[in-house]
Amino acid sequence: MMNKFSIFNFQFSNNKVKENGQIVLMLVLITIVGLTIGLSLISRTVTDIRISSQIEQSGRAFSAAEAGVENALKGAIVGNQQSTVRLPDANGTYTTGTYSVSSIGNTNTLSFPVTSHTETQTIWLADHKNDGTLNEASGKDPTGFTFDLCWGTDTNNNAAIALSLFYKDTDGYKFARSAYDKNGTSRNPVANNFDNVVESGPNNYCDGNYQYRKTISPLGDFKLDALKNPKLLFLRIMPVYENTTFAIKANANLPVQGKIITSVGQTTTGVVRKIQVTQGYNVLPTLLDFTLFAETKQ
Repeated sequence: MMNKFSIFNFQFSNNKVKENGQIVLMLVLITIVGLTIGLSLISRTVTDIRISSQIEQSGRAFSAAEAGVENALKGAIVGNQQSTVRLPDANGTYTTGTYSVSSIGNTNTLSFPVTSHTETQTIWLADHKNDGTLNEASGKDPTGFTFDLCWGTDTNNNAAIALSLFYKDTDGYKFARSAYDKNGTSRNPVANNFDNVVESGPNNYCDGNYQYRKTISPLGDFKLDALKNPKLLFLRIMPVYENTTFAIKANANLPVQGKIITSVGQTTTGVVRKIQVTQGYNVLPTLLDFTLFAETKQ
């Protein structure tokens, strides 16, 4: 009787130990799973906070860069300038925007990107005053002034070019037109009667790989009257038939055409954002290219 009771006691204790071991193992597994979930949530929270902070800092830097552009746009288009703006934040520190203004033009060569055959580009032939208005008295004298008109960097480009020259003489404001096409007398379905006396390349025309070049003398090609003391104000260039790139290279420096604003915003944490804006002078609506100008004298 005694032996049976002892064996029973031993078996009972052994089962209890197994149950306790299983409980400890389950607690360890639950703890590991809980820690994994907790660490994942903490990591996700930290990542979200970091992303939110980066977005906020990026927004501050971008705002500072925009503020620099706004300040530069208020100024006149003269020379080269550099200045800064500071935007305060909630921490009592400042986000700094540094902007610089540089002139476009004041060189004898101007290049333009691909321009649609429904759009025009304007080239100023007179200086502008500090308030942005045109200084008509500074207009180019057509006597002795010439420039090369170059276009078509693609060998398959078949564009023609139409020009509108705006000027002022003793009779008032006027404009003259001319057009150039390498196929001016044979373009199908009918000839367009454009001037087709152009050079074909490429031969480093206008310091670029252009296919066609026409050397233009405003006094002769636009048939201006030199006795009326004409002053050239600006030139409009429009591709015809196809989009194309083009450039002009004059025998003298051209006036300033506008300005490029480069503004960089930087936060105290080192986040940097940059904006670049090109601002030209105000131009006449293209509708006026197809109307007559008259000046009434009182």
